[in-house]
Amino acid sequence: MEHIVEIEKVITGGKGLARLNTGKVIMADFVLPGETVQLRVGREYPGYIEGELIEIVTPSAARIKPGCVYYKECGGCDLQHGDYPEQLKIKKAIVKEAMDRAGISLPKDGLQNIIPSPAMWGYRYRLRLKIDRNGQPGFYKKRSNHFVAIRKCPVATEHVNAALTQLQTTGCLKELAENCNEVELVQSPIDGKITLVLLLKTKQAISAADLQTISTCAYIDCIGCTTGKKYYQLVPPQEPAPLAQKIFLPDLQQGCILYWSGGCFSQVNARQNEQLIRLACSLAGELKGKTVLDLYCGMGNFSIPLALQGATVTGIEQNRESIHWARFNAESAEVMCSFFVSDVLISLRELTKNRQRVDTIILDPPRRGIGKAVNLLPGLRPRQIIYISCDPATLARDLASLRDKSYSLIRLIPVDMFPQTHHIESMALLEKN
Repeated sequence: MEHIVEIEKVITGGKGLARLNTGKVIMADFVLPGETVQLRVGREYPGYIEGELIEIVTPSAARIKPGCVYYKECGGCDLQHGDYPEQLKIKKAIVKEAMDRAGISLPKDGLQNIIPSPAMWGYRYRLRLKIDRNGQPGFYKKRSNHFVAIRKCPVATEHVNAALTQLQTTGCLKELAENCNEVELVQSPIDGKITLVLLLKTKQAISAADLQTISTCAYIDCIGCTTGKKYYQLVPPQEPAPLAQKIFLPDLQQGCILYWSGGCFSQVNARQNEQLIRLACSLAGELKGKTVLDLYCGMGNFSIPLALQGATVTGIEQNRESIHWARFNAESAEVMCSFFVSDVLISLRELTKNRQRVDTIILDPPRRGIGKAVNLLPGLRPRQIIYISCDPATLARDLASLRDKSYSLIRLIPVDMFPQTHHIESMALLEKN
């Protein structure tokens, strides 16, 4: 059965939402708000029907030709059919709807305009790929296990694509395919060098012959592997820090260099990450003589710049590799920071039990948010909380909890870290009532 409907909006997940004459919600990919489209009825779920796009009857003025030959096959991007201003408009609406659903009152000046990405294409310095049984890199098609081999990803940097093409054409991962079903290509923003991270399923050693084969790829400068939560650098074994980014802070007229390895989390959009750091420093304000608690601190992405503003920073992170580099970065920048390997919930329980106090809390949790640990934040009596999130729904949920504990949302700024996709980063500033 087919229906002609008008798309009301694009929601989280990148799907367009419309309503049938019966009032039932039907959703489909690759559409834009305001378009009239023909959809085929698919599977029915509680609350909505899955639709398949048959034809764009009346296209949006913002509709453009997608810039990737794998679009609709690869499961990565989902907004390439809209021009960049339309993408930003959609993302701002997604953030606002998440806040409205959670009953979050926006600041007096409302939801601020999105900070656009410095680049719409070629912005990804980190790319995770699936590996098929023949050692070919690619992605899974959206919501399926259908493998799509690719030679180029237009949202990745030129250096990452050069390494990707070489992995594809040489088939150098074939011998590892049985024990490695994912790899990650990470470019160092400071010098363009590429680290290849092999995500191994077991602790089985990689043979010298296999390493030699991969090392022949001219565009790969470093090879590492992860097994479980541990990261091992294989080639070259003594490299002090294969990845680095220079961060400049205009207000301080100074900067720092952040170092990390392939075993650490890093933002995929390195140039936008610098703007994100500057925004956090601006929202934090005067920090001289103040204490800052950085939760999910990673390798010190926010800790080091905030410490350069004069704060004494304590960072909590579960990843040992990240904490190693956070300590290295603090020592290199000569700032007052202490970093601890710990689960955030356990640490917060201990800090509140000991009646610790901090002036500012900054947190950048995984997509699932901070969860029940959010209830412990007010116990540290921070005057302000800076919350960075890559999921508007979990951000709204956690902001609602903080609102109920006497914290008000002062500013909410979306930051486009992921052009061509529906994903959106947001930074929220809360202050104690």
